[in-house]
Amino acid sequence: VSTQSTGLGLLAMLLQLLLLVPCLSTAAIFPGCDGGTLRGCPSTVNTTVHWYDQLIDHFNWAPPLNNPNKTTYKQRYFVNSEWWEPSTGPIFFYFGNEDNVELYVNHTGLMWESAAEFKALLVFAEHRYYGESLPYPPGTDGCMSFLSSEQAIADYAYLVYYLKDELNAHASPVIGFGGSYGGMIAAWGRLKYPNAFDGVIAASAPIWSFANMHPPYNYNAFDMAVTADASSAGGATDFCKQNLKAAWPIIMSTAQSSAGRTLLSESFRSCSELTSVGDGERVVEWASSVWGTMAMGNYPYPSSYLLHGHSLLPAWPVREACKPLNRHFDLPSDLPELLAAVRESASLVHNSTHDLPCNPILTTEHDNQTVNSRHRKMTSTHGRALGGGSPDGCVGDWDFQWCTEMTQPFTQGTPNDMFYCSPGQNCSAWDLQSAARGCEQQWGVIPRPEWARIGLGGKRIGAASNILFSNGLLDPWHGGGVLANLSDTLVAVLIPNGAHHIDLMFSTEVDGDYPDIGAARALERREMARWVAEARRNRL
Repeated sequence: VSTQSTGLGLLAMLLQLLLLVPCLSTAAIFPGCDGGTLRGCPSTVNTTVHWYDQLIDHFNWAPPLNNPNKTTYKQRYFVNSEWWEPSTGPIFFYFGNEDNVELYVNHTGLMWESAAEFKALLVFAEHRYYGESLPYPPGTDGCMSFLSSEQAIADYAYLVYYLKDELNAHASPVIGFGGSYGGMIAAWGRLKYPNAFDGVIAASAPIWSFANMHPPYNYNAFDMAVTADASSAGGATDFCKQNLKAAWPIIMSTAQSSAGRTLLSESFRSCSELTSVGDGERVVEWASSVWGTMAMGNYPYPSSYLLHGHSLLPAWPVREACKPLNRHFDLPSDLPELLAAVRESASLVHNSTHDLPCNPILTTEHDNQTVNSRHRKMTSTHGRALGGGSPDGCVGDWDFQWCTEMTQPFTQGTPNDMFYCSPGQNCSAWDLQSAARGCEQQWGVIPRPEWARIGLGGKRIGAASNILFSNGLLDPWHGGGVLANLSDTLVAVLIPNGAHHIDLMFSTEVDGDYPDIGAARALERREMARWVAEARRNRL
C-alpha cells in the first residue's frame, strides 16, 4: 500500500487498488442497519457483559495506595461470539477509549461487519476509570494515581491472555481496533505487547500530536484543519471562516456597552441577561466551542457519534453550520444579522435536540463545556480546564490525562485559523507554564509533555510492524497522525472525504458516493487478513 500526500492522488490510488486487487473482500451489510442513526444495527443487545479482576497497578510490587486488601478492580468488557470459530477464529479486540465502552460497541461497525467473514470473536474492553470499570469509590485519597495509558494498555494485554486461557483460544490471532485515543493506545499496545496483539487498526490516532517531536508537530494544526473544513476547501465557502474570524472581536467590542450587551443577549437568545464586559468572552466561547466537534463529526450522513448517542448531527455538519454565514454582511448595518447567523450555526450542536427555549451561555454548566476548558473527552474541543473533575472524584477525566501524560499542545487564534485571539496575546505560542499551573491547582499533578516522545515511542517506531494508521483529511486530528507509510507493515491510509475515524463506523448507503471510504475499509480488511495468516504461520 503506498499513499500519496494529495487527496486526489490518494483517491485515484485507492480506486486503482479496488480494480486491480479482486481479492479485496466486501463486508456483509446488516439489512436495515442505518450506520448514522444506528437504527437496526447490532449493538450491546447482541453482546454479553463480563467482568475481569484486573490489577490496579501493573508496575509496582507494593500494594496500591498501601492497601493490601485492595489490589484489583472489576474491568468490564462486552463479547459477541455469534460468528466465532472456537479456539482458532481470530479475536477482534477493541481498545476502549475515555468513555463508557457501550459507545464503541454500538458504533464500531468495521468489527461487526467483518466478524462473519473472519469467523471472529468480538471483544470490547472498557478503559479503566471510565464507565463502570472503576478502581476506587469517590472520596478515596490518591485514587487517580493509576489512570494512565500504560496501565490501561497493560490491562488489555492481561485481558487478552485471560480470554485465551478461558476460551482455549491460544491459536486465535488477536487483531486490535481503536479510534482517536483508542487508536493511540492500540498503536502503543502493538508496540509494547506484540506478543498479545498481532496487528492493529489505529484510526484517527494522533500519536505525533505532542511537543518536541522531530520533525515538530504544528501546534496550530487542529484549528487550521477546522478552519479548512469551514471554507471552500471543505465544501462551504470562504465567507464562513472569514465571517467567524471577524465576528469574535465584534462581539467583544459590542459587549463594552450596556446597549451592546442587550443586543448580544437578544441575538444569542441568552437565558440570562449579559451584564458585564466580560460576558462578551463568554459569548465567544459558547459560539466558537462547537466547531471542533462538528469538524470531527463531519460525516456525509447524520450521526450521533460525536454527540455520544444523545442526538444527531446532520450530514456534513460543518457545511450545514456554515449556511447562515455563507454571505457578505455589510457592517455595521448588518450586525444583528451577523450575530444571529453565528448563533444559528452554533445551535447546530448546542441545541441539537431542538428543544431549548434559550441558550445557557452564562451558566456554570456551560463553563465546564466551553472552548476555554479542556474537555472531559479527547473527542471534544481542546482547551485548558476550568472546574470539572476533582482528584477525589475517582472517575476518568481527559483533563487529568492531559495534565499527566497526554499533554497535547495547541495554539488557537493565529492568523491561520478562524478563532479569536485577545489583543496583546501571542496566540502563536503555547503557554505550557500556565497550563501546568492550572493542572497543579486542580489535580495536584504537573504535566510531563515529553512522555509521548520518550516513553511511548515518539516518531521512532520504525522497528514495529502490523499497524495500519488511517486518517480522514476532514478530521482536525489528522495533523498529528501518521500520514505516510513507515514500512511495508506500518501502513498509512488517507481518506479525503473522511472525518474522525469514519472507517471504523458502520457502512451507510451514501458511502457509494465517496469510494475512498469503502476503499479504506477494504484495505484494512486486507491487512487484517494478512495479519491473521501471518500469526497462524508463526504459531505452527
